Amino acid sequence: MGDRAAAEGNGWRLRLRAGGRVLGAGILIAPDRALTSAHALDGTDGELTVDYADYRGAVAPSRARPLPGSVRPCGTEPADGDVALLSLDPPRAGARPAPLRRIPRYTGAKVLIGGFPARGDEGLWVRARVEGPYGAWWQLTPENQVMVLEAGFSGAGVAYAQLDQVSPEPPPEVLGMVVSRFYDDGQVPQFEKRHGHMIPLDRIAELLPEVDRLIGGPAPRDPALSAVVPARPGTGADAGLAARLAGWAAGAGPPVLIATAPEGSARDLAFTAGLDRVEIALDAAGSRADDLAYALGERLRLPEPYGSAFTAWLRGGGPRPALRDSGRQLDLPVRVAVAGADTAAEPVAALGVLTQLAALGVRLLVVLRRPGTEFLKEAERRVECPALRAYARGLVRRVIALERGRPGPRVANARNAALTAHDCARDPVAVLRELTERLRADIARLEGPR
Repeated sequence: MGDRAAAEGNGWRLRLRAGGRVLGAGILIAPDRALTSAHALDGTDGELTVDYADYRGAVAPSRARPLPGSVRPCGTEPADGDVALLSLDPPRAGARPAPLRRIPRYTGAKVLIGGFPARGDEGLWVRARVEGPYGAWWQLTPENQVMVLEAGFSGAGVAYAQLDQVSPEPPPEVLGMVVSRFYDDGQVPQFEKRHGHMIPLDRIAELLPEVDRLIGGPAPRDPALSAVVPARPGTGADAGLAARLAGWAAGAGPPVLIATAPEGSARDLAFTAGLDRVEIALDAAGSRADDLAYALGERLRLPEPYGSAFTAWLRGGGPRPALRDSGRQLDLPVRVAVAGADTAAEPVAALGVLTQLAALGVRLLVVLRRPGTEFLKEAERRVECPALRAYARGLVRRVIALERGRPGPRVANARNAALTAHDCARDPVAVLRELTERLRADIARLEGPR
């Protein structure tokens, strides 16, 4: 039925009551502040009691009321909002608030959820997996087939269970909150009720700005990149670059894209407008290579021991991280944008960091600020070329598999020969770009009607 909560490390989990009725769960985020779902407050006059359930009586309950203007119910969108910020009286300095932490990618994350269903007044912990986006929310699916994220889990913290963590130290980091409104009203068939939804911290911080200052770690997208130098009057975003960026972000084509976008230009407007499509965006202007490597490692938030190994790899030291644990692949299918490598304090060394990053499977957008061919060619040679080569190899393997057992002419051998010989070309990057386009056309033809 799930894992009974351990008191150690989970003291941020709260039980919300109105009189003797359990409303749901909450998250202690400061000695005098708690988060919960807005719909858990339905049918109350706003006067609540908060129990520090995992302290087993060692911390006395607090009175709680929603802060003025802090209740954000579901809006016109079917999956958005549903958060409330509570003021606790008296504050409880002896209870440890939740460590709040952003992560760059939610899909596939293994999480722990502690709620208070009707049959478990002392609380129940459920292991689950984040499956994918649902509007501004994310779908949660319990690992145990019989578990249900039902009434009593609303407002519960969704804690990141790094590598199936069992030790309470360090405590699991909270990355979102359960909002299971659709599953609390009796309108959903029983077999569908096991799923739930999470609202991530990023969206909570947008709805409740007071929460933003409590979230640990750097922002995944550098705010400096959103402060675009004003373009000339009448200048709009470059439509061609905007289309290329949208295709790259959607997973079309090679994983590395290099573009030049001087600050304040139409191309910069297109880049800035597309920042919401990437998980991580950094401004490398003025940075040393070590600083860039550290900033990337800090934002990717790989669990240890992979985090240290990954940062060392980016800095050019240590063996390539295997990124595996117990047979489970810890891949990096995130989209990263790095702007201004050509204006970094160590521009050539910055390219070395980006080359290492691309080699581990990240979809990488490199935005250069200074027009000109010399540094652009160096970036193409060092960063784009190896990624294109690996991408083309994968396409060749796909063509070989599709041609196996089919009648008619074969193209795989010719494409493989071109891939092998590309280094001899005057412009290997141009050859690889053309080859990947041909391979993608081959695959489209072979996957079409026979």
